[in-house]
Amino acid sequence: MLVMAALLLAACQPAAQAATPQSFGAGGQRPNFQIQPAQELPTTQPVVTGIVVNQANGVLTVSEGNFNFRGGANGTPRPTSNGTPRPRPTPGGGTEIQVDASNAQVYQDVTFANLNGQPPSGTIQQKVETSNVDGISDNSRVTVWGDRNGDQIVAKVIVYSQPRPFQQQP
Repeated sequence: MLVMAALLLAACQPAAQAATPQSFGAGGQRPNFQIQPAQELPTTQPVVTGIVVNQANGVLTVSEGNFNFRGGANGTPRPTSNGTPRPRPTPGGGTEIQVDASNAQVYQDVTFANLNGQPPSGTIQQKVETSNVDGISDNSRVTVWGDRNGDQIVAKVIVYSQPRPFQQQP
């Protein structure tokens, strides 16, 4: 569920100019919440949102959309509370975009880290911290603003969230 929360958070990252309703599932709870985009980020539509599949020498390979679903670690299905397998989104199946991040302003989204493990509710102010491209790892969720030419982007601003490890519910 935490992986899905990370995907939901990234999906509502500041691409929207107004707060966007989202939900966060944990322990069967589905509280409604809205993300108010951080003021540091552009208010225009991003050119790509996706998951980083590779990062080398300041160039990100981003999988855009169409995420595959598979089981948990080593392909073993993770059960839901009623024992049925729960799919987990993974990159793949989407379009791969090359993002030149060498001159981009980079921010890390730390919104959920500031919730101290509590489920979000109501309107949540997105919080970002200045970072650099080296902080972006494989499986990070990214939102990119910049100049796109086909399947290549010269990034101006990037916001990313770190992948969250799956935690088995008791």
